[in-house]
Amino acid sequence: MIKSIKNVILAAGIFLLFLTEAYALTKPAVTNLAPAKNYIFVENRIDREYFIAPSTLDPRFSGANVWTKFGKDNQDNLGYMGGAYGLYYNYYVDFWLDDGSIRNPYQGTRCRLAAGGPCPAVGYMIPEYTDDTGSFKSKVGLGENGGQYAFGSFAAGAYEHFRSLSVGGTDVIDMNVCETNEEYNPQKGERCKDAKTGRWRIFRMTATKTGHIRLEDTKAFSEIWVASDGTPSLAENSTYCEYVIGATGIGDQKEGIACQMVKYDIDGNPGTFDNGLRFYMVVDNTALGFIPSDRDIQIEGGNGVWKRYNYTGTDNRINVMMNSGSGYVRVLFSKAFFKKLLRYGGSTADKDNIFTFAINNTVAPFSGFYQFATSMAVDIIPREYSISIKPSNPQLTHLEGKIGDYEPDIEFNYKIIQSAPRKADIVTAHIIGENVNVAGQKYCLFKSDDQAINVPIPAYLSYTNILGNRVEQYSGCDETQKMDITNALWGETPWDENNSGFFYQTYLKLRFPMNNPISKISMEGTDWLGTVHAEGDVKVEAKWIGVER
Repeated sequence: MIKSIKNVILAAGIFLLFLTEAYALTKPAVTNLAPAKNYIFVENRIDREYFIAPSTLDPRFSGANVWTKFGKDNQDNLGYMGGAYGLYYNYYVDFWLDDGSIRNPYQGTRCRLAAGGPCPAVGYMIPEYTDDTGSFKSKVGLGENGGQYAFGSFAAGAYEHFRSLSVGGTDVIDMNVCETNEEYNPQKGERCKDAKTGRWRIFRMTATKTGHIRLEDTKAFSEIWVASDGTPSLAENSTYCEYVIGATGIGDQKEGIACQMVKYDIDGNPGTFDNGLRFYMVVDNTALGFIPSDRDIQIEGGNGVWKRYNYTGTDNRINVMMNSGSGYVRVLFSKAFFKKLLRYGGSTADKDNIFTFAINNTVAPFSGFYQFATSMAVDIIPREYSISIKPSNPQLTHLEGKIGDYEPDIEFNYKIIQSAPRKADIVTAHIIGENVNVAGQKYCLFKSDDQAINVPIPAYLSYTNILGNRVEQYSGCDETQKMDITNALWGETPWDENNSGFFYQTYLKLRFPMNNPISKISMEGTDWLGTVHAEGDVKVEAKWIGVER
């Protein structure tokens, strides 16, 4: 009896094995995607964003790893690869690599957003499962908007692989694409290639990295003060800017302040880059308050030739603008630009991302656009009757501390500059940030990422007065608690040799004590353990009596 049962089990096992072999799809021969690809890899080290720029459109191998924060209308899909081979509508599709050369290569089927349709906001048809080899069981929609082509959307692992590859390195990528209308469960290890019916293809792409452009983080800022006649002058902290004469254009467009706005490092020979790769500047005209003409602002990438800032044509080709190795893209703000800025009452102070930059690869219309913000901030401020505040050390964008009886305070230091023929009659400073009221006292509110932990932390502002004494006042992120710093110790620097006006400079400190007992208990009423954070601003205001601004 026992022997009989064993025989039945063995027979069943043989029968199941026979079924699996009979219905699996046959592995196909490799289809070569020609011609071989050459591409430039752009690495934005400021935001950890990547962009692939090929020299030809087909076969497809291009695009960014993120949706650009700016100029979204110019970007139709994320980075992807493949051949323009159709997929069956309403089928399921798998993309994978067999050789393990790239871990986590694909995240789904590439689709286009621009014309609407079923393409999700993420920019690819979402699969039911992904692993280190690929993506599995994405539903095929209609047309390019539905992912109806054999285009695999690059996942993070693909970008990391291409980023780390040396210039001159070549990949031979055999991308498996399988489609079926049968149901299967990829989370249980089932795959399209194991289906009874369907279509399995392998596309081979040869891709060579011919250049690597790194966009570096400077964490710097400069202040440009503009006189009423449009003449600019630089504050003492403006290391990255200088006065320039001899640019292109007419009249006041030929001179102004040139600032090193973009730091880059290029591995490879830019002269060999494709003519379709363009670099230009984008201005937020609404935030600026007017539309500069194309010579009011000019850019140059290291070869000394000034170009129209917003020109997208052949003059702004990377292969003629930039050099191998380290360099800067400089931006010239001309005297004509400054005059218009004053005429329209504009200022760039405390306004983010008015000036951004775009790389446009014209050979790849759907995925050839990438726009980014520079880490170099330039504040352009009218010189007469103005005030500004900046960190004393612009590279200290954030600080960390620990709550405890003997832990040191967190301290931020700021430089305040007022510019006028005379010092302001009233100058105040206060903190803007989320706050919470505890027993009638306001505190700055620090939160965990999931907002489950909320901690009150006190805050103080302080300055040195004209007698050399330190003056401190509680603020607690309470906007009504304005500190009067009129009698601060102001240093004085003339605008010009005629002493027609002055820059007045002083320093302000923001302090968060780490040893206050109130911060040991969360707003939920319990001891807490974890990490909390907060963001805010220190605002200064100046008033000159009898002066209307």
